[in-house]
Amino acid sequence: MERIAAGGMGEVFRAHDAVLDREVAVKVLHPNLASDPGFVDRFRREARAAAGLSHPNIVGVHDWGAVDGVYFMVMEFVRGQSLRDVLTAEGLLAPAQAADVLMQVLAALEHAHRKGIVHRDVKPENVLLTRDGVAKVTDFGLARAYADARSTQTGTISGTAHYLAPEQLLGEPADPRTDLYSVGIVAFELLTGSAPFDGETSVAIAYKHLRDRVPRPSARNTTVPKGLDGWVGSMTEKDRELRPESATEARRDLAAEAATFPAAVPIGRLVREMPASSPQPDPGRAPTVVIPRGKRAGRRRRGGWLIGSILAVLALAAGAWGAWTYVIPHSVDVPRVTGLSMAAATARIQDADLTVSLAPGDYSLQVPEGHVLRIQPATGATVRTGTKVTLTPSLGPPLVPVPDLMGKTIPEARDLLRKAHFTLGKQTPRFSDRFPQGRVVSQSEPGSVTAPQGSAIDVVVSKGPTPQPLPKVIGKSEEQARNMLTAWVVKKEGAYSDSVPRGQVVAQDPDPRTRVQPGQAVTIVVSLGPKFFDVPNFVGMKKDAAIAAIQALGLRAQWYPVPGSNGDTVVSQLPEGGTRVRAGSTVTIYVA
Repeated sequence: MERIAAGGMGEVFRAHDAVLDREVAVKVLHPNLASDPGFVDRFRREARAAAGLSHPNIVGVHDWGAVDGVYFMVMEFVRGQSLRDVLTAEGLLAPAQAADVLMQVLAALEHAHRKGIVHRDVKPENVLLTRDGVAKVTDFGLARAYADARSTQTGTISGTAHYLAPEQLLGEPADPRTDLYSVGIVAFELLTGSAPFDGETSVAIAYKHLRDRVPRPSARNTTVPKGLDGWVGSMTEKDRELRPESATEARRDLAAEAATFPAAVPIGRLVREMPASSPQPDPGRAPTVVIPRGKRAGRRRRGGWLIGSILAVLALAAGAWGAWTYVIPHSVDVPRVTGLSMAAATARIQDADLTVSLAPGDYSLQVPEGHVLRIQPATGATVRTGTKVTLTPSLGPPLVPVPDLMGKTIPEARDLLRKAHFTLGKQTPRFSDRFPQGRVVSQSEPGSVTAPQGSAIDVVVSKGPTPQPLPKVIGKSEEQARNMLTAWVVKKEGAYSDSVPRGQVVAQDPDPRTRVQPGQAVTIVVSLGPKFFDVPNFVGMKKDAAIAAIQALGLRAQWYPVPGSNGDTVVSQLPEGGTRVRAGSTVTIYVA
């Protein structure tokens, strides 16, 4: 066996279980404890209860017993460090690291409390951290058996002075909320690197727990979020009725705050980077001590005057604290928080030693959503500390139906929104094959749904149909080109061409494959044929055919009948066939 730790109740050894081939930790209790029959009876009862706890965040108890009057417990061996060792090495923990450990500790307490077991001595020394970052609470059962034994023997209170709850110091029965107070003190120490109260003696520290309010962690470490200040404050309320009702509620509240904490190095990495711990007790650690609670009947011992003095100090402390808390009225003015965010208002009210309560929200056109709309009692009212102040949050403007703007013009949409108590917001243009240009295609809040009154409704406005690529019509006849360009407005221009036959498209604008919105203008250039050419011979042709042929060449036709004849055949022409003419010239034919 290898000695690995020592404490107020005994020593811890590392051993090997030969039956199950596993490493275990054996806590051997001090022999003087075994001489007390009352302790032995309580030890048996509490050991059985602790052995019934099975949770990943609790150090398991495998067995217990006695050999030659020496009592021991066989427990799970945890490879890692105690939370005290990590805190000593790091100085303090980041909010995310502290929240990780605390939520695991609360999970362990939640399980134990459901089994009817209150730890009574939660402190960093009793929290072990594995190399994987798993927190395990130890000494369940032993703490209560030891505390009961010391209380019965000497009329005193056993525990670690830095972490004792006020009700323990006053001799009142412990309950699950007693453990929550200790967790709150541990949280303060993890965040700041030191306990909230210190003194030259355990009695001095205990007196501060009775008299003083636990300060905000951010007063010593400005990086601590305000949400953690409030959580630690609720956990360390002197009146246990004001603390969270259970470890479950405390863990849920902490998880809600932790969601916003900056990321930090995992706690498991801190454990792995630490050197192996020494088995010798650390004199800087907070030991479990005995604090006088009342006068013991029996023979006066040497030094009884000192015990009497201590008892008198405690009695005075308890009386002073009770008078300060319950007899002397403490009044404060309700601070002005109307219009503040709920988080800021809550922090300000808690700073004034008042309790926050939330009422159902109400709509408001003036106060933004999530800010304080009303407060009761009213701002400036003088009330007792601890009074419940009810905050009514604003839900923002009331919800009203949104009009349907689809297909409306911008002036029409603006008028409809004004009548429905909305404003027209951002206008985004977009092509639409469904709605004509200038009409509303879509809106940020659909018609018939509700939206906050006075809010802006954004719309998308049609730019007309989606642009389409132009087909190539060059080389096509004018008729063919027009048939291919039916989606656009066709404009025609003419141009002489020595290479392109008259009537065919010489050019187009825009160019082929250019995307042009349907309905826009497209220009085609149609060939007028050559500018100079030889006129054909029309003699022998019928009048109408000759006229059509002349006009098809871009020439003007003029005809005259031969006097005394009534035929319709061309008998002569001017200029004669083969004569070179200019496009647009006049050709005269004579018909007989």
